[in-house]
Amino acid sequence: MNKCIYCLLLLVLVFCTQVGRAQIKVTGVVTDEHKSPLPGVSVLIKGTTHGVATDFDGNYSIDVPNNAVLEFSSVGYETQTKKVAVNGGVNPLQSTLY
Repeated sequence: MNKCIYCLLLLVLVFCTQVGRAQIKVTGVVTDEHKSPLPGVSVLIKGTTHGVATDFDGNYSIDVPNNAVLEFSSVGYETQTKKVAVNGGVNPLQSTLY
């Protein structure tokens, strides 16, 4: 019985580790066409309701699944989409709204 519980706990631990690896941290800055940072831009994972907003300096950080597409939108600007490229570790992704 103890061996079975030990194996089950080990399996859960391995599964949790793999789920954690499926997420990629993406950080970046959103600017306008004059390279000025844009605060309050919505950065959403396309097809979900998971997202963040840029801070006062246009910075954002979001954990996304592999091969995710991010949507950047703000009032008065065209919505932009960017596919996340996996580089390992933290992935910088800059976006410009027009």
